[in-house]
Amino acid sequence: MDSKAEAGEAAAKLAKAGTVVGLGTGSTAKFFIEALARREKEEKLALTCVATSNASEALAKSLGLKVVPFSFVEKIDFAADGADKIDAKLNLIKGMGGALVREKIIDYRAEKFVVIADEGKVVKELFGIVPVEVIPMAAKIVCRELKEIGAVDAVVRADGGKTFVTDNSNWIVHATFGKIKSPKKLEQEINGIAGVVDNGIFTRNVQCAIVGTGNGAREIKAGGE
Repeated sequence: MDSKAEAGEAAAKLAKAGTVVGLGTGSTAKFFIEALARREKEEKLALTCVATSNASEALAKSLGLKVVPFSFVEKIDFAADGADKIDAKLNLIKGMGGALVREKIIDYRAEKFVVIADEGKVVKELFGIVPVEVIPMAAKIVCRELKEIGAVDAVVRADGGKTFVTDNSNWIVHATFGKIKSPKKLEQEINGIAGVVDNGIFTRNVQCAIVGTGNGAREIKAGGE
């Protein structure tokens, strides 16, 4: 089985009947949503879902899952979402799909949040591109100020020559960093820049990572196996 599918299907087994489930965004989350929809159809779980992107909402609804706006729920019992990088302490870099703000809103508030990924996303320390959602008018100055706090590069994301626009009508800046020694500090520093909505460093609330290996899924707790 595909390693992403292994992780997504393992996470879908954790959802309990009658609960509110946060649906992640991305290629691994897609497998989670599909597996969750199969369980809903077979087991009649009566799940209520909230989605981290328009794309995930559309997929879930097409598969028969009940999706409501985040403002309609009092709490989120369980959420599963993908990541671009996962370190040993379960700090994450997320948001290459452009949905980081809604992902953080939901994932940080879930009573149980698990990150799902393939083996290649597990690293010793975070590094590389950190997506940053910005107010369009501030994009140029935000790029400059990201470099002032340590980014080696910061550019507005463009797909096919066209500026990428988020579901929130904002832009994404890709800020490239070397090894990130203190993810929590950097998360806060980036968010302290005026014009930044939020960024793709996630340092809170991850209970475990479910990692597909190509030969089954394994679980990683904070600090190691």
